[in-house]
Amino acid sequence: MSKFWFFIIVILLLWLLSFLISNVFKVEDFGDKIAIIPIKGVITTDGFEDILRSGSASSTSIVKSIQKANSDSSVKGMILEINSPGGTVVASKEIANEIKKSNKPVVALIREVGASGAYWIASSSNKIIADPLSITGSIGVIGSYLEFSELMEEYGVGYERLVAGDLKDAGSPFRKLSEEEKSLLQSKLDIIHEVFIDEVAENRNLDKKTVRKIANGFFYLGKEAKELGLVDELGDKELAINITKELANVEEVNIVRYEEKRRLSDILSKISAYSFYFIGRGIGKELFSLRDDFGFIV
Repeated sequence: MSKFWFFIIVILLLWLLSFLISNVFKVEDFGDKIAIIPIKGVITTDGFEDILRSGSASSTSIVKSIQKANSDSSVKGMILEINSPGGTVVASKEIANEIKKSNKPVVALIREVGASGAYWIASSSNKIIADPLSITGSIGVIGSYLEFSELMEEYGVGYERLVAGDLKDAGSPFRKLSEEEKSLLQSKLDIIHEVFIDEVAENRNLDKKTVRKIANGFFYLGKEAKELGLVDELGDKELAINITKELANVEEVNIVRYEEKRRLSDILSKISAYSFYFIGRGIGKELFSLRDDFGFIV
Protein backbone atom coordinates (compact mmCIF):
# COMPACT_ATOMS: atom_id res chain seq x y z
CA MET A 1 0.00 0.00 0.00
CA SER A 2 1.40 3.39 -0.97
CA LYS A 3 1.91 6.13 1.60
CA PHE A 4 -0.71 8.20 -0.17
CA TRP A 5 -3.49 5.65 0.33
CA PHE A 6 -2.34 4.91 3.87
CA PHE A 7 -2.63 8.63 4.64
CA ILE A 8 -6.14 8.79 3.08
CA ILE A 9 -7.34 5.77 5.09
CA VAL A 10 -5.99 7.25 8.33
CA ILE A 11 -7.80 10.55 7.61
CA LEU A 12 -11.06 8.70 6.89
CA LEU A 13 -10.76 6.65 10.06
CA LEU A 14 -10.11 9.77 12.13
CA TRP A 15 -13.10 11.49 10.54
CA LEU A 16 -15.31 8.46 11.25
CA LEU A 17 -14.10 8.35 14.86
CA SER A 18 -14.82 12.05 15.37
CA PHE A 19 -18.28 11.61 13.79
CA LEU A 20 -19.13 8.76 16.16
CA ILE A 21 -17.89 10.68 19.18
CA SER A 22 -19.87 13.80 18.29
CA ASN A 23 -23.12 11.96 17.46
CA VAL A 24 -23.12 8.95 19.75
CA PHE A 25 -21.24 10.31 22.73
CA LYS A 26 -22.46 13.89 22.74
CA VAL A 27 -20.87 16.36 25.12
CA GLU A 28 -24.32 17.24 26.45
CA ASP A 29 -24.79 13.63 27.55
CA PHE A 30 -22.34 14.26 30.37
CA GLY A 31 -22.52 16.64 33.32
CA ASP A 32 -25.40 18.62 34.79
CA LYS A 33 -28.17 19.77 32.44
CA ILE A 34 -31.05 22.20 32.22
CA ALA A 35 -33.93 21.03 30.02
CA ILE A 36 -35.78 23.57 27.89
CA ILE A 37 -39.36 22.49 27.17
CA PRO A 38 -41.11 24.59 24.49
CA ILE A 39 -44.82 25.41 24.79
CA LYS A 40 -45.77 26.97 21.46
CA GLY A 41 -49.16 27.65 19.93
CA VAL A 42 -52.64 26.76 21.11
CA ILE A 43 -52.58 24.22 23.94
CA THR A 44 -54.69 21.10 23.41
CA THR A 45 -54.60 17.63 24.91
CA ASP A 46 -53.21 15.95 21.80
CA GLY A 47 -52.10 18.79 19.52
CA PHE A 48 -54.61 17.54 16.94
CA GLU A 49 -55.45 20.98 15.59
CA ASP A 50 -51.97 21.90 14.37
CA ILE A 51 -52.92 21.08 10.77
CA LEU A 52 -55.71 23.65 10.75
CA ARG A 53 -53.80 26.28 12.74
CA SER A 54 -50.29 27.65 12.66
CA GLY A 55 -49.31 25.34 15.49
CA SER A 56 -50.40 23.78 18.75
CA ALA A 57 -48.88 22.31 21.89
CA SER A 58 -49.88 18.87 23.12
CA SER A 59 -50.34 18.58 26.88
CA THR A 60 -49.73 14.84 26.57
CA SER A 61 -46.32 15.44 25.00
CA ILE A 62 -45.37 18.27 27.38
CA VAL A 63 -46.32 16.24 30.47
CA LYS A 64 -44.13 13.40 29.19
CA SER A 65 -41.22 15.84 28.73
CA ILE A 66 -41.60 17.10 32.30
CA GLN A 67 -41.69 13.53 33.60
CA LYS A 68 -38.63 12.63 31.52
CA ALA A 69 -36.69 15.58 32.93
CA ASN A 70 -37.68 14.63 36.48
CA SER A 71 -36.54 11.03 35.99
CA ASP A 72 -33.13 12.06 34.61
CA SER A 73 -30.72 12.60 37.50
CA SER A 74 -28.43 14.73 35.32
CA VAL A 75 -31.23 17.26 34.68
CA LYS A 76 -31.12 19.79 37.50
CA GLY A 77 -33.89 22.11 36.39
CA MET A 78 -36.35 22.99 33.64
CA ILE A 79 -37.22 26.08 31.62
CA LEU A 80 -40.67 26.30 30.03
CA GLU A 81 -40.15 28.38 26.89
CA ILE A 82 -43.64 29.81 26.41
CA ASN A 83 -45.07 31.44 23.32
CA SER A 84 -48.78 30.62 23.49
CA PRO A 85 -52.15 32.46 23.63
CA GLY A 86 -53.64 29.70 25.80
CA GLY A 87 -55.75 26.68 25.01
CA THR A 88 -58.31 24.29 26.40
CA VAL A 89 -59.06 24.10 30.10
CA VAL A 90 -58.13 20.46 30.67
CA ALA A 91 -54.90 20.60 28.64
CA SER A 92 -53.68 23.69 30.52
CA LYS A 93 -54.62 22.17 33.87
CA GLU A 94 -52.80 18.90 33.08
CA ILE A 95 -49.52 20.68 32.42
CA ALA A 96 -49.89 22.97 35.45
CA ASN A 97 -50.55 19.99 37.74
CA GLU A 98 -47.49 18.14 36.42
CA ILE A 99 -45.31 21.19 37.07
CA LYS A 100 -46.50 21.29 40.67
CA LYS A 101 -45.42 17.66 41.11
CA SER A 102 -41.91 18.37 39.84
CA ASN A 103 -39.06 17.55 42.21
CA LYS A 104 -36.78 20.00 40.38
CA PRO A 105 -37.00 23.78 39.92
CA VAL A 106 -39.12 24.96 37.00
CA VAL A 107 -38.76 28.44 35.50
CA ALA A 108 -41.26 29.84 32.99
CA LEU A 109 -39.90 32.09 30.25
CA ILE A 110 -42.60 34.13 28.48
CA ARG A 111 -41.11 35.37 25.25
CA GLU A 112 -43.86 36.95 23.10
CA VAL A 113 -47.13 35.57 24.50
CA GLY A 114 -48.00 33.81 27.74
CA ALA A 115 -51.71 34.41 28.05
CA SER A 116 -54.78 32.69 29.48
CA GLY A 117 -54.14 28.92 29.81
CA ALA A 118 -50.44 29.49 29.05
CA TYR A 119 -50.27 31.92 31.97
CA TRP A 120 -52.00 29.36 34.22
CA ILE A 121 -49.14 27.00 33.32
CA ALA A 122 -46.50 29.69 33.92
CA SER A 123 -47.99 30.57 37.31
CA SER A 124 -47.40 26.99 38.47
CA SER A 125 -43.62 27.33 38.05
CA ASN A 126 -41.14 28.48 40.70
CA LYS A 127 -40.29 31.69 38.86
CA ILE A 128 -41.68 33.58 35.87
CA ILE A 129 -39.41 35.58 33.55
CA ALA A 130 -41.09 37.70 30.86
CA ASP A 131 -39.97 40.06 28.14
CA PRO A 132 -40.98 43.62 29.13
CA LEU A 133 -43.17 43.91 26.01
CA SER A 134 -44.61 40.39 26.07
CA ILE A 135 -48.36 39.71 26.24
CA THR A 136 -49.01 38.25 29.67
CA GLY A 137 -51.92 37.31 31.91
CA SER A 138 -55.37 37.46 30.29
CA ILE A 139 -56.96 35.64 33.23
CA GLY A 140 -60.31 34.82 31.71
CA VAL A 141 -62.38 32.23 29.87
CA ILE A 142 -64.14 32.41 26.53
CA GLY A 143 -66.97 30.41 25.06
CA SER A 144 -67.99 32.65 22.16
CA TYR A 145 -68.89 31.19 18.78
CA LEU A 146 -70.43 32.10 15.43
CA GLU A 147 -74.23 32.05 15.22
CA PHE A 148 -75.75 32.43 11.77
CA SER A 149 -79.44 31.52 12.07
CA GLU A 150 -80.58 34.83 10.49
CA LEU A 151 -78.21 34.32 7.56
CA MET A 152 -79.72 30.86 7.04
CA GLU A 153 -83.24 32.33 7.08
CA GLU A 154 -82.24 34.90 4.48
CA TYR A 155 -81.21 32.11 2.12
CA GLY A 156 -84.16 29.88 2.95
CA VAL A 157 -82.14 27.34 4.92
CA GLY A 158 -84.00 25.81 7.84
CA TYR A 159 -82.88 24.03 10.99
CA GLU A 160 -84.95 20.98 11.87
CA ARG A 161 -84.45 20.56 15.61
CA LEU A 162 -84.46 16.92 16.75
CA VAL A 163 -83.14 16.34 20.26
CA ALA A 164 -83.65 13.98 23.15
CA GLY A 165 -82.94 16.20 26.12
CA ASP A 166 -84.07 19.80 25.82
CA LEU A 167 -80.59 21.28 26.22
CA LYS A 168 -78.75 18.83 23.97
CA ASP A 169 -78.14 21.35 21.17
CA ALA A 170 -77.50 24.35 23.41
CA GLY A 171 -74.89 26.42 21.64
CA SER A 172 -75.77 25.24 18.16
CA PRO A 173 -74.70 27.86 15.58
CA PHE A 174 -77.96 27.20 13.69
CA ARG A 175 -80.24 28.87 16.26
CA LYS A 176 -80.13 31.56 18.92
CA LEU A 177 -79.59 30.68 22.56
CA SER A 178 -82.56 30.87 24.86
CA GLU A 179 -82.15 32.94 28.01
CA GLU A 180 -82.01 29.74 30.06
CA GLU A 181 -79.26 28.30 27.86
CA LYS A 182 -77.26 31.51 27.92
CA SER A 183 -77.49 31.59 31.72
CA LEU A 184 -76.39 27.96 32.03
CA LEU A 185 -73.41 28.37 29.70
CA GLN A 186 -72.37 31.57 31.46
CA SER A 187 -72.49 29.74 34.81
CA LYS A 188 -70.01 27.15 33.46
CA LEU A 189 -67.68 29.92 32.32
CA ASP A 190 -67.92 31.55 35.74
CA ILE A 191 -67.00 28.28 37.49
CA ILE A 192 -63.91 27.81 35.30
CA HIS A 193 -62.96 31.46 35.80
CA GLU A 194 -63.17 31.07 39.57
CA VAL A 195 -60.91 28.00 39.46
CA PHE A 196 -58.44 29.96 37.30
CA ILE A 197 -58.42 32.83 39.83
CA ASP A 198 -57.92 30.41 42.73
CA GLU A 199 -54.99 28.73 40.97
CA VAL A 200 -53.22 32.00 40.16
CA ALA A 201 -53.73 33.33 43.70
CA GLU A 202 -52.31 30.14 45.21
CA ASN A 203 -49.47 29.72 42.73
CA ARG A 204 -48.34 33.34 42.92
CA ASN A 205 -49.01 33.74 46.64
CA LEU A 206 -51.36 36.63 45.96
CA ASP A 207 -54.54 37.69 47.72
CA LYS A 208 -57.57 36.27 45.92
CA LYS A 209 -59.35 39.63 45.93
CA THR A 210 -56.31 41.21 44.28
CA VAL A 211 -56.28 38.58 41.54
CA ARG A 212 -60.00 38.94 40.95
CA LYS A 213 -59.59 42.67 40.31
CA ILE A 214 -57.08 42.07 37.53
CA ALA A 215 -58.76 38.90 36.18
CA ASN A 216 -60.88 40.75 33.64
CA GLY A 217 -59.58 38.69 30.71
CA PHE A 218 -57.49 41.49 29.25
CA PHE A 219 -53.73 41.10 28.85
CA TYR A 220 -50.87 43.04 30.40
CA LEU A 221 -47.48 43.85 28.98
CA GLY A 222 -44.61 42.12 30.77
CA LYS A 223 -43.55 45.28 32.59
CA GLU A 224 -47.13 45.86 33.79
CA ALA A 225 -47.47 42.22 34.84
CA LYS A 226 -44.35 42.53 37.02
CA GLU A 227 -45.82 45.54 38.84
CA LEU A 228 -48.97 43.50 39.49
CA GLY A 229 -47.01 40.53 40.83
CA LEU A 230 -47.88 38.26 37.91
CA VAL A 231 -44.22 37.79 36.92
CA ASP A 232 -41.00 37.82 38.93
CA GLU A 233 -38.37 39.24 36.60
CA LEU A 234 -38.11 40.95 33.22
CA GLY A 235 -35.57 39.45 30.89
CA ASP A 236 -34.64 36.85 28.30
CA LYS A 237 -33.43 33.26 28.01
CA GLU A 238 -30.03 34.06 29.48
CA LEU A 239 -31.64 35.40 32.66
CA ALA A 240 -33.94 32.35 32.81
CA ILE A 241 -30.93 30.03 32.59
CA ASN A 242 -29.07 31.91 35.33
CA ILE A 243 -32.09 31.86 37.65
CA THR A 244 -32.64 28.14 37.01
CA LYS A 245 -28.97 27.47 37.81
CA GLU A 246 -29.33 29.46 41.01
CA LEU A 247 -32.48 27.57 42.06
CA ALA A 248 -30.84 24.24 41.23
CA ASN A 249 -27.61 25.25 42.99
CA VAL A 250 -25.38 24.42 40.02
CA GLU A 251 -22.75 26.48 38.20
CA GLU A 252 -21.85 24.77 34.92
CA VAL A 253 -24.63 23.14 32.89
CA ASN A 254 -25.39 21.92 29.40
CA ILE A 255 -28.64 23.12 27.81
CA VAL A 256 -30.81 20.46 26.19
CA ARG A 257 -34.13 20.87 24.37
CA TYR A 258 -36.96 18.42 24.90
CA GLU A 259 -38.91 18.67 21.67
CA GLU A 260 -41.16 16.11 20.06
CA LYS A 261 -39.67 14.92 16.77
CA ARG A 262 -42.30 14.21 14.15
CA ARG A 263 -41.72 11.79 11.32
CA LEU A 264 -43.19 12.24 7.85
CA SER A 265 -45.37 9.16 8.37
CA ASP A 266 -46.85 10.73 11.54
CA ILE A 267 -47.73 13.93 9.68
CA LEU A 268 -49.32 12.08 6.76
CA SER A 269 -51.27 9.88 9.17
CA LYS A 270 -52.54 12.92 11.06
CA ILE A 271 -53.60 14.66 7.84
CA SER A 272 -55.59 11.59 6.81
CA ALA A 273 -57.17 11.20 10.24
CA TYR A 274 -58.05 14.88 10.42
CA SER A 275 -59.73 14.77 6.99
CA PHE A 276 -62.16 12.08 8.15
CA TYR A 277 -62.57 13.84 11.50
CA PHE A 278 -63.54 17.09 9.78
CA ILE A 279 -65.98 15.40 7.38
CA GLY A 280 -67.56 13.42 10.23
CA ARG A 281 -68.22 16.42 12.43
CA GLY A 282 -69.31 18.78 9.69
CA ILE A 283 -68.45 22.39 9.00
CA GLY A 284 -71.06 23.90 11.34
CA LYS A 285 -69.95 21.87 14.35
CA GLU A 286 -66.32 22.68 13.61
CA LEU A 287 -67.01 26.40 13.59
CA PHE A 288 -68.61 26.04 16.99
CA SER A 289 -65.76 23.97 18.46
CA LEU A 290 -62.70 25.74 17.11
CA ARG A 291 -61.92 28.85 19.07
CA ASP A 292 -58.81 30.37 20.54
CA ASP A 293 -58.01 31.38 24.08
CA PHE A 294 -58.71 29.34 27.16
CA GLY A 295 -61.21 27.04 25.54
CA PHE A 296 -64.67 26.50 26.96
CA ILE A 297 -65.06 23.78 24.34
CA VAL A 298 -68.07 21.49 24.53
